[in-house]
Amino acid sequence: MIRLLLAFSGVLFCGSIGAFFLFVPPLLIATACIALVALPLAVLVLLDCYGIHVELQPAPPSHDIDRTD
Repeated sequence: MIRLLLAFSGVLFCGSIGAFFLFVPPLLIATACIALVALPLAVLVLLDCYGIHVELQPAPPSHDIDRTD
């Protein structure tokens, strides 16, 4: 019974993705995904060119974290 339920939900999932791509062109989605990666990287490069260095703060040692509730 569980196999039938999993197969049915898999068919519905794949069908909904297919219907989504019928109405939304994949090129638009790819452009948005590329923009989500390229724009932050371009901002970091421009900040570095202007002399503003962005660095991550170091994580505190694990023994400094208070784990009591």
